Amino acid sequence: MPWWWRASPWVVKTRAKSTYVERQESGTGLSIRHPWKRVVAAMLLLGLNSLVHLVNPVAMSRAPVSIPVYGTAFNFLCRPTLLDDTLGTVTIRVSLAVLTIVLGGIFSRAVVFPLLRRYLSMFSSGHAELGRVESIKMSGGLVASSHRTVHAFANGGRPYTIQVYIGSTSQGSWTVMLCLMPLILSVVATIFNLFVPATLHVTSVLPVRYVDLYPAVRAYVLIWNGLVLFCTWDVMLQDHIRCDTVFDNWMFTFRWHVWRHQWVRISCFWLVVATLVAYAAVGLPPVHAALTQRFLDHVSTDLYFNESWRAVFSGAVVMLDVVILMQDWDFPTAASPSHVFIPGFASNVLSIRTHRFQLAFTCKWIVATLIMVMMPLDVWTFVQQLNYTPTEYGQLVVASTLQVVSMTNTTALDALACGPLCYRHPLPVDADVVATLGRFFSWPIEDKFPAVCLVAYVVFLCIRMVVNEDSRFVVSSQMQGVKQAMYRRQLDSATLPPHAVLDLVRLADIKRYYWLRRHSDDICVGLSLFGLVMMLLQLRCIWQVQVMFATETYPSNMVSTPGQTYALLIFISTLLLVFELVRRFRLTVDILKLRQKLAPTTTMWRHPRIRAQVAVELIVNMAIVPPFVTGMFVVNEYQMRASTCPPPLVREGADRCYLVLQYPYETLGMIMFLRLYWLVRLVRNHSGFYGQRVDFIGSLNNVSTDSPLWHFRAIFYHHPVFAFLTCTILTWVATAVGVSVMERPLPSPLDSEVTAMWMVIVTMATVGYGDFVPRTMAGRVITVVGGIVGGVIVISMLTSLFMGSLQTTRGEDKVLHVVRYKRWQRRRLDASVNLIAAAWKLFKLRRRSSSKCPLDATAHRRLYECMQHVRELRLGVVTEGEDTVGLVRQWHRESIEPILAQTNAQRNKTVDELEHKVR
Repeated sequence: MPWWWRASPWVVKTRAKSTYVERQESGTGLSIRHPWKRVVAAMLLLGLNSLVHLVNPVAMSRAPVSIPVYGTAFNFLCRPTLLDDTLGTVTIRVSLAVLTIVLGGIFSRAVVFPLLRRYLSMFSSGHAELGRVESIKMSGGLVASSHRTVHAFANGGRPYTIQVYIGSTSQGSWTVMLCLMPLILSVVATIFNLFVPATLHVTSVLPVRYVDLYPAVRAYVLIWNGLVLFCTWDVMLQDHIRCDTVFDNWMFTFRWHVWRHQWVRISCFWLVVATLVAYAAVGLPPVHAALTQRFLDHVSTDLYFNESWRAVFSGAVVMLDVVILMQDWDFPTAASPSHVFIPGFASNVLSIRTHRFQLAFTCKWIVATLIMVMMPLDVWTFVQQLNYTPTEYGQLVVASTLQVVSMTNTTALDALACGPLCYRHPLPVDADVVATLGRFFSWPIEDKFPAVCLVAYVVFLCIRMVVNEDSRFVVSSQMQGVKQAMYRRQLDSATLPPHAVLDLVRLADIKRYYWLRRHSDDICVGLSLFGLVMMLLQLRCIWQVQVMFATETYPSNMVSTPGQTYALLIFISTLLLVFELVRRFRLTVDILKLRQKLAPTTTMWRHPRIRAQVAVELIVNMAIVPPFVTGMFVVNEYQMRASTCPPPLVREGADRCYLVLQYPYETLGMIMFLRLYWLVRLVRNHSGFYGQRVDFIGSLNNVSTDSPLWHFRAIFYHHPVFAFLTCTILTWVATAVGVSVMERPLPSPLDSEVTAMWMVIVTMATVGYGDFVPRTMAGRVITVVGGIVGGVIVISMLTSLFMGSLQTTRGEDKVLHVVRYKRWQRRRLDASVNLIAAAWKLFKLRRRSSSKCPLDATAHRRLYECMQHVRELRLGVVTEGEDTVGLVRQWHRESIEPILAQTNAQRNKTVDELEHKVR
């Protein structure tokens, strides 16, 4: 990660208050904040939300409406009088609700919002408190300003400057109060229920039925989503600074000739509002009734959406809500730009002033407020579809078509009620019913899991963006634009030759393109792994439905087949992956051009090597089973020759026994495991050895730093435990999942992932108990490839890791060398002393001895032994390793002595000159 993109900001101390300077836009914000993407997201939200409420079978239910939290808050304040209610209980409940609203508003504004503004970047406007501004005015200090300049880098490092409104500290406070108030009322109502009889409890059941409520819900959704779409369009068209600077003059002609005229945008806004309200009140009910009747009359029930499709569409609506909130988390600040006016008005702020405070309404929070007000309804619908059961809403399921129908006799339905969303079983089959546009298959919850994945994935991205992207802007302008100004001074310097200026520009472009390519790789990794996980969950869902409904039949077609919601998400993620892959290779070509490794006119389709690589990767990433392709294919595996074939073997011919395996077409999606090659690029991009500077150093040393093998060696060298665990877990899990999928057509214990993981880990450890073995040929091949080959690789890495852990560090080597050297010196000294002693003893014996008394051979043998010992020590000399004294002496000899010699020479020269003058 470049130093200018790290999370730690510069800090400037201004009046004993720390403020942040020049934040960078996160990669997630870069990917979703383009104006076209914002408009498309709002359009998709409008279309999907309308579709969800059109096909929702709950809309035809005659059951009382139950809305958690919001229904409880409404009943706590506005519930009709019950039979057991008295004037005192009603007065206490209403008074407590009104008091809760007042105190909850104060708590939200005075406690919660300041905490959010302090610790959460979206609410941290960065401007001075009004009270502090007044005290500065009274003391004759600074003059309060209503706008301030903000510098930022966005869209991959492009600098831009905007003026933002800072005249109020309450930007976003009304949105926070509006979101927290129902929750506070619900909590107080729950406490109120603890002190009243059960007959007076405040519940979430409203005095209205779903069939009567849903026309208002559809009208509310249409108006609110229409306003979100128009306000997003209006804000983007007005924000000419970012459209010109960051987004390459987006819709410049339309913005300049049409939308810059205030009367055009104001007239369009109120015209759209009037049209939406009129259509929702007058045109929507008959249009909805006509569409519903047309579907019932002319569309086969086999094409009606089941609970899985409805859950996916509801999850997509919640996902788009969060995406629009992330887009409106408008970098670099949560304050409103001065050049963007409120939709429908010719002003950028509407304020009500008091003596010391003011209530300001700006354009910044319009889209976010609309989404936050609408999100509870979307989340309620999403949870409703996840937990949908027809009997909870007084509905039945037609046995032949599995179509959901609603009881119309409300009296009989109320008689069967046993509480909120509860009816006594069974409901009368011969009751009067009305048809809906939904079906119910009662499949496992896994078939609804794609909806949960959508919401969980986008929530993860949102939290990640909140953590990584700081929207607080600068209070002090002393250090604003430091990096940009320094870069501009370098470019404008008259002392730089033209080629140096071009080199600076090229260097900045290379850094930007490297970051963009790494971000593109991260997107591709996320999309490829998302599709791979969806494929595995799809296969498990299909298997579970086959097991649970093995003895039952249900209407099956391309829409009502289990796992098709997964197939749709895989297809969409693959399209996005292909688009991002092409963009990634374009960035690679641009980098090679800037590094002068390719000609300026080269494209990725003209270069043979790059063209082949693009083609191969496109084939690998596009290898999926398309949605709505359903069915089974049969594989006959030869097992043995026998006159009789035991089950489940099938006899074909005279004496051949075959194993008949039936796999769904979705099993061919196992080829998506080839996408795991993206993990190599993920390791490369986040190894710490990736970037323009590393490539430059590698080119100087003839090292290809783009090679994945080089990055793997670097990772294994610096983080061996992480590399070993990653390879082990990846090989283990991938092999186990593959074996489990291949064994599912048979009654095999390996159809469970847990059992398959046990078998694979035993195989990888070369233990091989033999308690579980694959029976299919594909399962055996996967076991051999993953369990044995992968196990050998993992064990080799483990051995290398173990041997590496036994290697000593540099400090330990130094200690060992010193100890060995001192021990060798001691042994050599002792051996020398022993040698001298043996020689002296032999010399004395020779003086004492005569020719009649020969010398004893022991003295000679002792002398020879000492001589041999000294010789062995001399041959096995131990070096001192890093001799500190020797290094100091060498440094003194190479650095200090020349200086001293030069000084002495100069001094002698001076003395000689003085002596010559004296003479």
